[in-house]
Amino acid sequence: IEILSLFFLLTLVLVGAQDEECSVIEIEYEELIKSESSESLLAKIGEAYGSDGLGILAVTGIPREIESHRVELLGLGRKLALLPASSLEKYERPEHNYVVGWSRGREKFRGVEDVAKGSWYANGLYAEPAQNESDTLKAKYPASTAEPLWPTSDELGADLESSFRQLGSSLYQVSRHVLRHCDAWLANARSLLPWHLKLRIHLATLFQKKRKLFSLEHITHELSRLHVARLLHYFPDAPLNTDGGDWCGWHNDNSVLTALVPAVFINDSTGLAIKKPPPGSGLYVQPRAPNAQPIHVLPPSVSPYLLFQIGEAAQILSGGLLRATPHAVMRGDDPQNTVSRDTFALFVEPHWDFPLAPPPGVPLTRVYGNKKNDNQNLIPPLRSRLTKVPVDFAQFLADSVTEYYKP
Repeated sequence: IEILSLFFLLTLVLVGAQDEECSVIEIEYEELIKSESSESLLAKIGEAYGSDGLGILAVTGIPREIESHRVELLGLGRKLALLPASSLEKYERPEHNYVVGWSRGREKFRGVEDVAKGSWYANGLYAEPAQNESDTLKAKYPASTAEPLWPTSDELGADLESSFRQLGSSLYQVSRHVLRHCDAWLANARSLLPWHLKLRIHLATLFQKKRKLFSLEHITHELSRLHVARLLHYFPDAPLNTDGGDWCGWHNDNSVLTALVPAVFINDSTGLAIKKPPPGSGLYVQPRAPNAQPIHVLPPSVSPYLLFQIGEAAQILSGGLLRATPHAVMRGDDPQNTVSRDTFALFVEPHWDFPLAPPPGVPLTRVYGNKKNDNQNLIPPLRSRLTKVPVDFAQFLADSVTEYYKP
């Protein structure tokens, strides 16, 4: 595997000009927020998130206030990452394995310390996400229920906590529309399942309460307060990793849906933003077809926009109809190591103790998909992290982290 991974990396870095490129599927914001799901919109949902999709779509023409929130927060994220190490240490939470507050070089990815990026972790919506939860749940999942110590406005020139949650809330609101249309697409897709699966699902969803347990919108926006967000600064001098992802290694998101803002690229030698990132820089996706080459996902040609990536929780809850896709972030052609990158992600997730499982009657083999398409040389296969159901979502999340951090 190490030899294959190294060969894969050299292919990306040395002959990056030959990488396949693909424009992301786009949906206009005004069409997205309509109450009805048009045939054309549902077709785009299926094209983006279905069995042959890249697992990502863009929402274009978003409200300008979201764009202004993005610019403000990413600027603060850069200021935060460039604070002296002695200042950042007080914002680390080692008792929570460095996934609350500030983290750089503390986490390990495939056994290697991750120094390529600095991260600020917190709930994207709530200062006290578990305020109504039992002490037992808080003790079981301390990292995802804890609140960081926030930097002061004197340090960064503005209120990081307010900016962080303002953008998180905006992304969360848009994600609801995306998931509402995913639910509509799933209703159509289930009509094409084998008759015995349709019958079992129908019998399990005769009552409205049961039916809602299969609604991604209901699970994430009515039942859950677990929506972790991550503010990221990618450093220009990131060392090359042997897994091919020098800024962010190959992985699947564990969320139902991940909302992403367009990254800001800065020339660190001048401190100025650059409109066009280095060639080959940005998000890469690994298609599921055997022997398929990684694809460089090109952003929409129009701004402002948001990106929404489907996660493994959606894959499980949909019985494999929606499919998460391995992805990584590449630094690209930056021989002088002068370009840094800032971005923000909101992970729209089920509640901590939500019972993660496919619909009744749908076997786990349908969730896993074809074993030949597991991308075992890139990520720990889902079949090794989800061995029985139901499982609490937070436990699935913890099990996945353990697998990813193995040497």
